[in-house]
This record gives sequence, C-alpha cells and structure tokens, in this order.
Amino acid sequence: MPQKSDQTNILNSNLNEPLPDRESTPTGSQPPVPVRLVLHFENGKRAFVDLRPGDRVIVGRADDNGPADVGLDLTPYGAAQTGVSRQHAAFSYPDGMIHIEDLKTTNGTRINGFQLSSERTYRLRDGDELEFGRARVVVRFVRLPR
Repeated sequence: MPQKSDQTNILNSNLNEPLPDRESTPTGSQPPVPVRLVLHFENGKRAFVDLRPGDRVIVGRADDNGPADVGLDLTPYGAAQTGVSRQHAAFSYPDGMIHIEDLKTTNGTRINGFQLSSERTYRLRDGDELEFGRARVVVRFVRLPR
C-alpha cells in the first residue's frame, strides 16, 4: 500500500509530461522491428526517418557553408526560419521504444508542449506533437517489414 506522500506525488504528477528514458521490461516477445517515423508538418509536408533497433538519427538543418551533417535535414521544411539548429535533436531506437533527445539547442525541443532538458532521452509515442524550435510536427510510427 503506497504511503500518503506517494499518493500525493502520483496525483500531482503531470500526465502530459513525456516519460524520461527508463529500463525496458522484458516481455518475452519478438525483438523490435524496423520503424518509419512520419513527421507531419503544419503546412501539409511530410518527412520520413527509418529506424532499425540500435539506430540514432540526428535531426537538424544545413548551414550557409554547405549541406547538413545530419540524418534528417529539415532545411526544405523552413528550418532556418523556424529556429531549428544545425544539430537539433536525435531520434534513437535502443530498446524497442523510440526516444528523442534535445542536443543543447538555443530554441529547444518540446513534446506536446513540454520543454525537454538537453542531453536526456525521452520516450516518444505515436501521435506526439514535436516542436523543433518553432517547427511543429506530429509524429506517426509505421512498422516496416524485417
């Protein structure tokens, strides 16, 4: 039976806050399958990121000196105008769950309006709204064939 202070902490917790990285629970199920993240931008455009278990993909934009040194370049989606950093965030797929991490950006990264702390991973869920600076996207997960 939880103590009263534990119950108060549970009641006062923010249910919309993204979950920090945590240990996965063994389920006895099959290993994770490859996943495609579909990022739906407010202007109707879409971007895609394919992740296999163990992958880490950097999201950012190109600079004036040349192409972006990232896995997903948001330059064609107005990244420079919306405050996306050259190396803004990272998607990772370490344990069967998709995670996101802010990479010490000036304009920040948010999940469903919650500001992320830099260099800390957060679990991402299908349908979450992400903000890279002021660039808003809704992320959807699509399972890929093995």
